[in-house]
Amino acid sequence: MSKPETLRVMIADDEPRARQYLERLLSEHEGIEVVGSARNGAEAFAIIARTHPDAAFLDIHMPDVSGLEVARHLKGEDAPVVVFVTAYDQHAVEAFELAALDYVLKPLRRERLAETLQRVRAEVASGGRRTVQATTARELIDGAPAKSGAPPLLRLPVRHRREVRLLDLADVPLVFSRDRLVLASSGGKEYLVDYTLQELEARLPEGRFVRVHRGALVNVEAIESYGAEDGVLVLRLKDGSRVEASERRAAEVRRRLR
Repeated sequence: MSKPETLRVMIADDEPRARQYLERLLSEHEGIEVVGSARNGAEAFAIIARTHPDAAFLDIHMPDVSGLEVARHLKGEDAPVVVFVTAYDQHAVEAFELAALDYVLKPLRRERLAETLQRVRAEVASGGRRTVQATTARELIDGAPAKSGAPPLLRLPVRHRREVRLLDLADVPLVFSRDRLVLASSGGKEYLVDYTLQELEARLPEGRFVRVHRGALVNVEAIESYGAEDGVLVLRLKDGSRVEASERRAAEVRRRLR
């Protein structure tokens, strides 16, 4: 079995024990080289500029310059893949607005880190280093609709137990509202989403999803067939789901599917 290519990572956390613990966990994996360990955001910038790591594991709450600010200013093809490691989950949406690959809550578990490293390797291998784009904190805190110039969501952040999971859009056939909650269907499971349907409609890649009625967005690629039943347009999805389009939306849905 061939050895994995070396993955060069840097760590930034203002807590010495947290840095040491993460470095120790990373050392348990073959093909990982820690090229730098920063105590704050300023040091993180310096290490990234000097070493050009493949991935940056950033704590969010650091003195002077937060992990979010570090990620916000990483731009260009050489920008590392960003993973946030934090004890707080209230910044999850903002993290993914900044195109973070993953968001891991402390205390860090070995199995969770292994999953993250697998994602990082896949992203680096695919040349998936992305330009980090900024958003405003007010939009995230107040839940205001995204501005027209906001970047599209590359993955859909959803809540899973105490963590935030990133779902590939191809794996999300349906996003819908129920009991005032927004849920995403994926792999036969339902996950809580921290966006409104209106926000998602504005932020999902153009043409990828279609609004079929007030309470649902359907992934166009997930539709297997459609047709009228008793005068109602019905979409049948590849996972076996059946979704009805409202009378007001039916014409637009038909147009999008032709």
